[in-house]
Amino acid sequence: MANKISETASKMDDYEVVEQIGRGAFGSAFLVIHKSERRKYVVKKIRLAKQTERCKLAAIQEMSLISKLKSPYIVEYKDSWVEKDCVCIVTSYCEGGDMTQMIKKSRGVFASEEKLCRWMVQLLLAIDYLHNNRVLHRDLKCSNIFLTKENEVRLGDFGLAKLLGKDDLASSMVGTPNYMCPELLADIPYGYKSDIWSLGCCMFEVAAHQPAFKAPDMAALINKINRSSLSPLPVMYSSSLKRLIKSMLRKNPEHRPTAAELLRHPHLQPYLAQCQNLSPVFKPVVSKSEHNNNENRTGIPPKTKSAKTPIKHNQEGEETEKRNKDTSSSSKDKERPAKSQEMSVISTLTLLREFQKKSPKSEERAEALESLLELCAGLLRQEKFDELEGVLKPFGDETVSSRETAIWLTKSLMNVKRKQNDDETNL
Repeated sequence: MANKISETASKMDDYEVVEQIGRGAFGSAFLVIHKSERRKYVVKKIRLAKQTERCKLAAIQEMSLISKLKSPYIVEYKDSWVEKDCVCIVTSYCEGGDMTQMIKKSRGVFASEEKLCRWMVQLLLAIDYLHNNRVLHRDLKCSNIFLTKENEVRLGDFGLAKLLGKDDLASSMVGTPNYMCPELLADIPYGYKSDIWSLGCCMFEVAAHQPAFKAPDMAALINKINRSSLSPLPVMYSSSLKRLIKSMLRKNPEHRPTAAELLRHPHLQPYLAQCQNLSPVFKPVVSKSEHNNNENRTGIPPKTKSAKTPIKHNQEGEETEKRNKDTSSSSKDKERPAKSQEMSVISTLTLLREFQKKSPKSEERAEALESLLELCAGLLRQEKFDELEGVLKPFGDETVSSRETAIWLTKSLMNVKRKQNDDETNL
């Protein structure tokens, strides 16, 4: 036992304490320098003395959990140990501070939309990684989002994180009130969509430099959150970005998108391309025009899905033929031109088709139509006619002129807006 204590004590001896950089109810954070590496780290010390067994278990769980997380947008784990009455966790140091500090330092100067979208994508990738590994963060807030010297995001502080079972929900009332979702405040079991709500609060605060929900007391705060009573976001930001943020703050968790769905949104595709270690699910697809340009520059045609098809057919032979007979209807869809399948606008189109089937609320339909109009306008400006054809094709097998499509979209949008105005008048 004496050897074990001396071993853990010597671990802290490997570091030189520079200063205390944070303090909470159960512990403190220190900026340290590793004596041999001469690299800066953060040591978080969580006091175990005078704590409940539940709190002690949570501290041990955080130590165990963070050691297993490996994502480019989550604070990097270095080491951890227990000494005396403390759990010590060593993580990478983020020179840019946290988002709360960033907002204060900006002194009213808003961040550019490009910067906001880049941060949002990085956070979504971190959250998607957590959720895919059944981890619920439960304490997403601006002071737990850190910035590196390269201005990249790192998500940290897993003290309240929970590992969920396959179909589990959490029920503990934990977190920070301003970032709590309606279902948690209503004492209803909650799941991964609670993290999406909290991220929406964070992105609103980073964009507007004020909390999404602010009130003088808890009762007023709960009332605002339950009504989803939001102030307008700064006019400098696009309607697409505003809709993305507001979509995370829908009262019903079922109506909130998942991190994966948000990452597939067309508005975030350019920023997704800049990220490291992307899953193939989220990799932006090269458009046909870019594909041709790359081929012209290199002289080597890149590999495509269509090029692989005959090889696969020859290898599988009779098996493939049998599958084709059984799934003739689905294979017709798969044989559509690659350009329409590989569009980065799949989420918008899927959303619109679902809206047509389900006859959704007028507000959601208006948002979808407005998104499609913006997307079509953008493709027209860039003269990407192949992509535009891929966007419009799902609306019918018959050939439809651009003029007819524009008229249909505009009329649909006007009808929705008119219905909204009528509903407001009736109220």
